[in-house]
Amino acid sequence: MKRSGTTQLLWACTLWTLGGGGCGAPDAGEDAALGTSRAALTVYEQAALDTANNSASCKPLGNFYWELGNGAGPLHGLSKGSGVTATTVMPIASASKWLYAGAYVQSKGYANLTAAEKKRLNFTSGYLDENTTLCDAAGTTVSACYGPSFKDVTYRLLQNGRFFYNGGHMQKLALDDIPVRRGTGVLSVMDWLNPLLGTTFPESDSDVAVAGGFSGSAAQYRVFLLNLLNNQYALSSKLTVDAVPAWPGGPDVASTPWSGGEAYYGLGHWIEGETVNGVWTVTGHSSAGAFGFYPWVNAARTRYMVLARNRQFGDGDGEKSRACAQTVLKAYDTGVAQP
Repeated sequence: MKRSGTTQLLWACTLWTLGGGGCGAPDAGEDAALGTSRAALTVYEQAALDTANNSASCKPLGNFYWELGNGAGPLHGLSKGSGVTATTVMPIASASKWLYAGAYVQSKGYANLTAAEKKRLNFTSGYLDENTTLCDAAGTTVSACYGPSFKDVTYRLLQNGRFFYNGGHMQKLALDDIPVRRGTGVLSVMDWLNPLLGTTFPESDSDVAVAGGFSGSAAQYRVFLLNLLNNQYALSSKLTVDAVPAWPGGPDVASTPWSGGEAYYGLGHWIEGETVNGVWTVTGHSSAGAFGFYPWVNAARTRYMVLARNRQFGDGDGEKSRACAQTVLKAYDTGVAQP
C-alpha cells in the first residue's frame, strides 16, 4: 500500500472516532459500513467503491459487504447495494472449514496432531461423503451427520494420499472427536468451537456439518481473522505447513474446485499464490464458501479481508467472490478503480 503502517493505524482510529467508537478495539457488532459516515471518501475508498459497483468481476455478484483490516482492526468497509452489512448473518458454507480446522488444532496443539489427523485436515485421508445432504434437521448429532442418513462418509483406499476436496475428511475427524455434539442447545458444536476461537458464531442445526454448515457474519468472522494475524491460535504460525498441491492437474490431485492457477491446500484452507518470473510465491490464505463468503489473510499475516454475500443458487460463487475481493483490494491499494 502507499500508506505506511503508522498511517494505516491512524486511519483506522479516525474511522472509529468519526463513528463514535473511539480508537479502542472495534465493536464486532458494528452494523454500519465502516467509513461511510465520512463527509467525503478518500481517493482509495472511492476507487474501492467504484470497483465494487462497476468492475467486471464484481458487478454481476449482487449485494455484498467488503472489509479490509490489519492486526489493529478494520481499516475500511463498504456495502455494494443494500441489505448486506458487517453484521448480516448468512450461511458461510466452506468458510466453515477454516474455523473447524482452527478450533481442532487449537484443541489438540499442532505438535500433538497425528499424521492421520493432518491428512483429514488437508483432505488427503480418503474419507469422502457420498451425498450433499446438509444435516440440518433439529437434534441431529455430529455422529448422525456422518452416517448414512445424511453425509454417508466412506473410506476410499485409492484416494488415500490424494487431494480430494470434500467435507468427508473433516466429518470423520469430528466423528472421532465431538460425536455427540448437536447444532443447537447444550453441548452444541458452537459450545465447543467458540471458546476455543474466542468467537461468537451463532448456533444453527446445520453446525453438525463441520466442513460446511456454519453461519456467521463478516464481523463475527473478523474476530477469527484478527486472532490469526495476532498469533492467538496454534494455527497462526502453521498456515503453510502440511500443504499439498490442490490445482487441477497437480500431482496427486483427484478432485478440486480451484480454478485460479497453481494453489495448495493446508490445514483447512487454501494457500493462494502467483507466479512471477517463473517462481510461484504465496500471496495469501483463504477459505471461500460455495455461496460466496470469502475470508482471506495475506501471506505476511499483516492484513485480512472478507467479502460477505449469500447466493445459494449460484455456480462457483466462492471463486467469483475471490476474484471480486482481490480486485477491490487492488483498487483500494492503488487508488485507481479497476475495470
